[in-house]
Amino acid sequence: MTALSSRACLSASCAIALLFWKPQSAPSAQERHGSDPHTRGHSDAIDLQMKNVNFRLAKDIALEVGTLRGQLRRTNPNVPVTFDDSASFIVEIDSAEVAITAASLTALLNSYVLAYPGAPIKHVEVTIKGDRFIQKGMIHKGIDLPFEIDGSLSATNDGNIRMHAEKIKSAHVPVKGLLHLFGEDLSKLVNQNAGRGMKIVGDDIILTLRTLTPPPHLEGQVTRVSIADGKLVEFFDSGRHPPLLNPPFHSSAYIYHRGGVLRFGKLLMNDADLEIVGDKPGVFDFFQRDYLKQLVAGYSKTTVTNGLVAHMVDYSHF
Repeated sequence: MTALSSRACLSASCAIALLFWKPQSAPSAQERHGSDPHTRGHSDAIDLQMKNVNFRLAKDIALEVGTLRGQLRRTNPNVPVTFDDSASFIVEIDSAEVAITAASLTALLNSYVLAYPGAPIKHVEVTIKGDRFIQKGMIHKGIDLPFEIDGSLSATNDGNIRMHAEKIKSAHVPVKGLLHLFGEDLSKLVNQNAGRGMKIVGDDIILTLRTLTPPPHLEGQVTRVSIADGKLVEFFDSGRHPPLLNPPFHSSAYIYHRGGVLRFGKLLMNDADLEIVGDKPGVFDFFQRDYLKQLVAGYSKTTVTNGLVAHMVDYSHF
């Protein structure tokens, strides 16, 4: 490490330390928000706003967030939202537009949704052709048999994602309905593991948002699903419409946290005021589980209101 980079790291560290450990004499965001009509009863929640962010859940799974307004909510009332523990919080979505590619959805199904002992489906591959959603894979029915499901996508009344199977083949032979493809026993096995985000209802495969992804889990109401540019696009609207936040640093791509208590590394931020931005124009590629690598390679600046803007190196560089 050069002397210049050492001084830069020391300067950033000092700025962060001063920010997080300063005396808190002013009312906290939680106290100020107590009378806010937009609060949802979670006084320890952190307001969240995102724009143009590839939010990675794993190296090969990314949610392409166009816009998102919501909160980070603790899963344990005694543990603050902690970046180093993805299970410590839930992303509660008020409104959002989020896309996922066929490749990311394929990885999500294989590495998480269907990665449980005895799963009857494996080697899944998702493709999108026009407005059609196609899922291929192997189903184990004594022996492994190839299958292909061609269907349409829509939102369910309770805010999840429905894939309606319209054409089904197994070993290149047409099959009438999902129940005929899976059989009663395999259908029950899938539904018994619905905690991984997928269940079978008639000729529909239901993807349940709350448990569909590894932590941090998402909560929200999907009101519309479409296919655009070869991606599945989900539109969220909870019916709650809190005012937009005003990040301190103007950027076309950012993640902004406001209020509540936020912990990352050895640092604890009260009345959080943290904006994360990338180091290149366009979409910001952020991997929450590996954020420290991006943080250390970048730099941070304290704002005039004692907030912090973290300029992280885009994850695409690693």
